[in-house]
Amino acid sequence: MIVGWCTVLSIILWGLVIDRGLVAWLNRRCDQPFRDSIDSLFSGILPALAISGGAATILGAFHGLRWEIVVPIVAVSMIWRRRDLVAVLYDLGSLFRKIAAETKIGNPFPVLAALICIVLCYVWSVLALFPPSIADVWVFHVPLANSIIEHAGFVSPQIDHPFYGNIPLFFNLLFALVMMVSGHWTGAATMNIAIFFGFLFLLSSCASRWRACGFFLVAALILSIPFFRGSVGEPMTDLARSCFSVAAVLFLWRYLETRRPAELFHCALVLGGAVGGKYTELQMVGIIGLALMPALIKGRVSLPLFLSCFCAFLAVAGYWYVKNLIILGNPIYPFLFGHPGLTDAWMADYALELGRAFDPANRHFVTNLATLQGWQDFLYILYDWFLARKPNAFLALALILAGLAVAFRRIAFLAAIVAAMFVIWYTVMFNHIRWATPAYLLFFSTGFIGASLVRERLDKWLDRRILPQIAPLAKIVSSPACMVASPVVVSLLAGGLWISHWYQVGGGDIDPVKAEEFDVVLGMISVDEYMESHREAYFMYRYIAEHDLRTVFQPFDTANTLLSAAYNGGRDGGWQLPRYVLPIAGSDIDAFIRDNDIGYFIVPPDAGSAFLAERIGEDKMVMANSVVAHMMPRSSVILTDRFGWKLYRFDADRAP
Repeated sequence: MIVGWCTVLSIILWGLVIDRGLVAWLNRRCDQPFRDSIDSLFSGILPALAISGGAATILGAFHGLRWEIVVPIVAVSMIWRRRDLVAVLYDLGSLFRKIAAETKIGNPFPVLAALICIVLCYVWSVLALFPPSIADVWVFHVPLANSIIEHAGFVSPQIDHPFYGNIPLFFNLLFALVMMVSGHWTGAATMNIAIFFGFLFLLSSCASRWRACGFFLVAALILSIPFFRGSVGEPMTDLARSCFSVAAVLFLWRYLETRRPAELFHCALVLGGAVGGKYTELQMVGIIGLALMPALIKGRVSLPLFLSCFCAFLAVAGYWYVKNLIILGNPIYPFLFGHPGLTDAWMADYALELGRAFDPANRHFVTNLATLQGWQDFLYILYDWFLARKPNAFLALALILAGLAVAFRRIAFLAAIVAAMFVIWYTVMFNHIRWATPAYLLFFSTGFIGASLVRERLDKWLDRRILPQIAPLAKIVSSPACMVASPVVVSLLAGGLWISHWYQVGGGDIDPVKAEEFDVVLGMISVDEYMESHREAYFMYRYIAEHDLRTVFQPFDTANTLLSAAYNGGRDGGWQLPRYVLPIAGSDIDAFIRDNDIGYFIVPPDAGSAFLAERIGEDKMVMANSVVAHMMPRSSVILTDRFGWKLYRFDADRAP
C-alpha cells in the first residue's frame, strides 16, 4: 500500500503542476487568479488526475505506457514547469504553516481535520486489503487494468469480451497507472481512495470561510453513510465516476459564483473523466449544457474559453468514442446504432437486464412518470431508499431548503440538477441503487452548499456576537501549557480506549466470528482471520487451495474461479471447474464427471433460490442441480463453514 500511495501522490503532483500553469494562463485577466494556496491544492486534485489520465490516454493510444517513455516525459515536463512545481510545493508548505498558525491562536479545527484525514486514510488502506467479493472486480476491472499494462496501452477488445473490452476505460487506466508500480490490485483501491479524498477536499473548499469546519460537516453528511463509505477501498469505478460527475457540477457552480475561467475549464476536465469512465455519464453533458446555456446565450462565456474547455473535454474523453466509431462504427457501442460481435439475442437480454430492477422484488414499481402511479412509486422510492432511517439525509434536505430560503438564485440550479438526476435514474436506470450514486452524492453536496450559504448570511452576526465571546477561551487554548497538554491528553485517552476495547473483545483470545472491521484496523486480528469468519466462500476456497483439492464442481458461484485465485494471493491452481462448464441436456452425467475429473463439489445454502436461478440461468441451474443430485448418494460432507456452505467429497466407486 505504501508503494501505491507514493505512486498516487506522484501522479497527483504532476497533474497539479501542469494544472497550475493552465489555471494561471486562463485566469490571467482576473484580479485574483487564485483564491488562495489552500484552495488551489484542495480543488485541484480531481483536475490533476483528469490531466494525468488524459496524458496517459494519449500515450496509451500509441502503446507508449512504458517506463522508458513515461519517466523522461515526466522529468522533462517537471523541469520545464519548475516554477509551477516550486509554487505547488510552496502551497503545500503554506498549508502546514496555516495549520500550525491556527493551532497557536487557539483554533483546533484545522489540525483536527488533518488528523481525521490521516486516520481515514489509514483505515481505508487497511480495509482495502480485504479482497473484494464483487465479481466485477475480478471479471472486468482488474483484468482491464492488467491488459492495459501488458499492452502498454489500448487494444480492441481490451479483454476477451466484445462489450466489456470496448467500453470507456478512463478509470481502469488510472488503476493501471498505479498497478504498473505496485503490481497488486490494491493499487487500484488506493487510486479510488485518493479520488474520494479529492472530492471531499473539493466540496469542503467550496465554503467561503471556515473550510476546516466545513470538512467536519462534509464528513457528517457523507462519511456516516455506508452507501458511500463502504465503496471507497474497492477497485470499482462507480464511486470514482460519481465523484467526477458531481465535481463537474460543483466546478460549474464555482464558475457561476466567481466567473473565473479556470473553474469552467476544471468542469470540462472532470466531466471528460466521468464520460470517459462510463456511458451513463453522458447524461451529465446534457444537464451541464442546459445549466450553462443562459450564460452561453448571453455571451458571458467567450469563444476562446469555450473552445479551450471543449478541447480539454475531448482530450480526456474523446479517445474511447472515436476509437469505437472507427473500429466498430458506433461511438457508444453497443447501444443505439449497432453491435458487431454481439448477437441480437445477447443485446436483447442485456437491454432487458438494464431496463428492469435487479431484484425481482422491486419490479412491481411503475417507472413511467406519465402516470400517477409512477409518481407515487417514485416518491416512495425516494423516501424509503434515500431518506428513511437516515438522519443525515434529512439534515441535508433541511440545509437545501434553508439555502433556497436565504439564497434561492445561487442554489436553485443545484437543486434542479439533483431532481433531474433522480428522475433520470428512476425512469431510465432503475436497475440498481448504485446507478443513483451521482444523484445521491450531489444531494448531500447541495446540502453542504446550502449550509455554506446560510453561514454566509450569519457571518456578521457571528463576528459581532459569537467570536468576542469565545476570545477568552481561545487565549487559554493557545497558551503554551495547553498546547503541550492537549496532545498528551489525547494520546493517553486514545491508548486507554484501545486497551479498554482490547479487554472488552477478549484480548489475545478474541473470537474471530465476533470481530469487526474496526478490530482489524486496530491490529487485534489479522485480515485472513477476519475474512475467514465474515466472507462467504473465503475459508472454503482457501481450504481447497491449501489441500490442493481437484477438481471441485461449483456451478452456484458466478465468479468461483476468479475468487478462488483472488483469495489465494492471485494463484490459480485450476482447483475449480469454471461454473459455466456443465453437461449438455440429455448427455451422460457419469461421463461428464469422469471427463472433468470431478472429485468434490460445493452446495451453498441458497442453491435453490429464484434470485440465483435468474443470475445463472434457469436451464443451467436445472442442469447443475441434476449433476449434484446424481453425485449426492455417493458423497460425504468434509467441510461446512459458518455460512452454511458445504464441501462434499465424491467417491465414484462407492455404491449409491
